[in-house]
Amino acid sequence: MGRGQEAALRFRISGDIMLGTFVLPQEMREKVLTLKPYIEGGDIRFGNIEGNFITGKEKPSKCSEASRQKGICYEFGMPVQNADLLAQLGYSLLHMDNNHTEDYGIEGYNTTKALITKLGITPLGKKETQIIEVRGLKVGFIPFGFSGRSYQVGDIPAAVSLVKALRPKVDILVVSFHGGAEGPQCIHTPNHVEMFYGENRGNVRAFAHAVIDAGADLVIGHGPHVLRGMERYKDRLILYSLGNFIVINGINISGPNGLTAVFEVDLDRDGKFLRGKVWPMRIIGGVPTLDPKKESLFLLRRLTEEDFQGGGLHIKDDGEVVPLLSIAR
Repeated sequence: MGRGQEAALRFRISGDIMLGTFVLPQEMREKVLTLKPYIEGGDIRFGNIEGNFITGKEKPSKCSEASRQKGICYEFGMPVQNADLLAQLGYSLLHMDNNHTEDYGIEGYNTTKALITKLGITPLGKKETQIIEVRGLKVGFIPFGFSGRSYQVGDIPAAVSLVKALRPKVDILVVSFHGGAEGPQCIHTPNHVEMFYGENRGNVRAFAHAVIDAGADLVIGHGPHVLRGMERYKDRLILYSLGNFIVINGINISGPNGLTAVFEVDLDRDGKFLRGKVWPMRIIGGVPTLDPKKESLFLLRRLTEEDFQGGGLHIKDDGEVVPLLSIAR
């Protein structure tokens, strides 16, 4: 899709990434790299990394042995040999505030963060804001999650304060959050606090509106492992859940969990949403592939209509997304 003359910044955005618990054979590496054209086309290329990169000597520390045996707690240790794929795909920024980035403790988190940085990718770590310069614009990022060390997605007043503090320092401000309940029963976006495994995973609607009211220009959500609808609010775009993306093993990809997409988002210099594009994909063998049936596109359109009365957006059959300018939201 061509960049409109007024578009100042283009994002390519994908969901959860877990690059397997084994060293990927060359055939699978090549399959992963078929996604490169969809990632590399943005000024900012965003994903959410689930898990820690490990050498094989480390021991996971998040789950109890009993919960591991029952299959109710999961820990993701990705071999360091797979990490270079992130750079080869073209990612420029990876969200690291989620419930798997400390599966191997603080040491695993710090090691993974250092490795991502070494690959030339900006890590969006827990309780860390980032400011990067792209195309002459200062772009700020604030991550939110629900771990003990997170900026809490469930604490809206604190979130508002963080946005207001960073707003004067940047031209465009992006909020990324890991929140909401998980699973195929969670494709809809409720307007109440979502509790899951006893954790407050936020009222993500109230959260997204509040941070935009405070000055955010784009809100990127992930965590439910399924796609959720989109909404244009005060001319700003909210992606409520990006779903799974590259998840080689350990994450359910049946039914709605296997529907995914790459999102393209164009903003103007003031942070207003101009247009977007959705490439609908289905995860097969852990790796997304373009879906000729466009199931994820039609799911996104249905959820956007049902949950947000269309969200002030027109989602076309070819995947283009444009504002409905006649609707004031």
